[in-house]
Amino acid sequence: MAERFYERFGEGDMIAAFADFAPDCVAFTPSGRLDNERHIAAARSLKSAMPDGRMQLIRVREWGEEVYVTGWFRGTHLHELNTPLGAIPASGKSLEMYFTDYFRVAGGRIVECEAVWDRLGMVAQLGTGIAADVGHLPAALLARGPGFGTRG
Repeated sequence: MAERFYERFGEGDMIAAFADFAPDCVAFTPSGRLDNERHIAAARSLKSAMPDGRMQLIRVREWGEEVYVTGWFRGTHLHELNTPLGAIPASGKSLEMYFTDYFRVAGGRIVECEAVWDRLGMVAQLGTGIAADVGHLPAALLARGPGFGTRG
């Protein structure tokens, strides 16, 4: 399921990418807790900003109902990227960003997801002005309300 998710993301088909996610799946990300709707919107935003964006998997490990994945996201920043800290205008620069994902599967569906990526490396590579604000990231996320930037 996890490998199918990355393949479909690379193809730009977010409906197929998220087809194995349970309707009540919750994703925990550096941007906060996301339901499926917000998770799909974030994926679409990233893919829209970097149409050639793909995830190259390094390791996929499965233990019962748990799956851990590490890899590299690579893409070219051709269009505006919307982030919780604001929009990053297209830079034309290449991005290589390490990620680690965790999936919990139950009843043949992904019921929980954790995604971790190098946000500071991302803004540094794209050369954006919001890089100066990254030091204030926890406060900015928490200011957005309960459950944003925390698991609660």
